[in-house]
Amino acid sequence: MPSLKKVVFLFSVIAMAFTACSGSKNFTVTNIKNDLAVKFYLNDGSTDSGIILQNQNNIITYVSETDHERTTVNTADIRRVEKLDIIYDYKANEISKAEIDKTKSSRNTWGYAIGGAFIGAAGGLAVGLPLWYADVDQIPPYFYAGAGAVAGSIFFAVRGQEKDRQDAIREIRIQRLTDQNLQKELDSEKQKLDEIEKEKEKLEKELKKKEKDN
Repeated sequence: MPSLKKVVFLFSVIAMAFTACSGSKNFTVTNIKNDLAVKFYLNDGSTDSGIILQNQNNIITYVSETDHERTTVNTADIRRVEKLDIIYDYKANEISKAEIDKTKSSRNTWGYAIGGAFIGAAGGLAVGLPLWYADVDQIPPYFYAGAGAVAGSIFFAVRGQEKDRQDAIREIRIQRLTDQNLQKELDSEKQKLDEIEKEKEKLEKELKKKEKDN
């Protein structure tokens, strides 16, 4: 029977194997991607925050949190960029964590967790079987498979959670944009009706004036 220390060490090794390829990068202008919330520190001393719409040909297009309008900035005018933890919709209005949690499903979390368990178990067997058959280690292969399944399940479940979160954010953004466009159409129709009503009142006044003159 393997010792607790060996099993703990085994979990650590397998978890490290899953995360070996992931690394952090410094956030620079070239890292600015669509839908990110950022804060710009400009060369003229001013700052602005918003959601990125496009980063192309040294021109960054974003919606400003200040006036909720689309604007552009040249990358040469940016002194520093800070990635924000705020989640914006496409009018640079904040989306709350409560709204995200309410919209978020667990579909990807469970799917990734189950898939990760199979992948981890297969990886654990791939490590444990050669050692077992070579009589190098006294730990049975199923311990490697079990440890790999747990590590793989946790590792991929975390990524599934993030996928569910991103899907919820995208759904909220699209829904808000749809609502905003619908509101614009309603406002436009109301304005047209108001103009028609004013024109009608004007014609009625002219008609009454003519009748009076006659």
